Amino acid sequence: MSETQSNASAAKPETPENELVLIEDHDTWALMTINRPEKRNAMSRAAQRRFMEALDEVRDKRAVVLTGVGPSFCAGVDLKEGAANAGSRAESSGQQDSWSACNEAVRRHPAIFIAAVNGFALGGGSTLIHNCELAVAGESATIGTPEIGFGAWPGLAGPALIKRVLPKHAAEIIFLAQRIDAATAYRMGIVNEVVADDQLLTRATELAEHIGKFDRTVLDWGKKAFRQMISLSWDDAMDLSRYTRWAVDSNRAQVEGFSMQDFAEGKRGTGQGA
Repeated sequence: MSETQSNASAAKPETPENELVLIEDHDTWALMTINRPEKRNAMSRAAQRRFMEALDEVRDKRAVVLTGVGPSFCAGVDLKEGAANAGSRAESSGQQDSWSACNEAVRRHPAIFIAAVNGFALGGGSTLIHNCELAVAGESATIGTPEIGFGAWPGLAGPALIKRVLPKHAAEIIFLAQRIDAATAYRMGIVNEVVADDQLLTRATELAEHIGKFDRTVLDWGKKAFRQMISLSWDDAMDLSRYTRWAVDSNRAQVEGFSMQDFAEGKRGTGQGA
């Protein structure tokens, strides 16, 4: 057997496109898993297409846990694929736009997204964490925005990070181009909590099940309002809040889950405490 044949036989087969993102249905919530372990879950154009399809498939869910197969959450956009297509400006630009569209689709999706960060999340993978409403990291997880080290500006990961953390923290991650560990990500506010690696999906699942008990319409409109309020003045945020309350009441036939009427009747619901 020649060396070329030996290398070919040793190479891992590429994951079929329809399996690049796996979905587990759990009634009111779903688990979405990026499944390209042979490329450390780097997002090729095929993976991005499947990602968008998967988002449509879980549109009726109240919460979605997002994670990756193997030792990586997501290594960002597939740079090797991009380099192979560098001769075509249209293809290269199209790929970047499609990853931007994937992240925007997460932001606009009606479900609350929970990133379950296993292993490392780099570049565009860190962008996914920033665009999820909640994030839990395994204790061995690392997060980085390495583009400066490649002689490039982090076109998506940069602004996503700058909008989420304090300026000095963003500058540290961007301009040092070094990964931070899970504990540092927690201190900077990139993740909500850090758990043992073997408890990562258990904890993310608990959060999804908890959110899954709430009213779907409240979560949908509330997510829209929350994202807009972050950059609004106090007065504009209050106006949007009043509109959101009206919109919730106007856009549902009945309350799905615990309601104000239940509270008035003395019943107890999720989140009321002891």
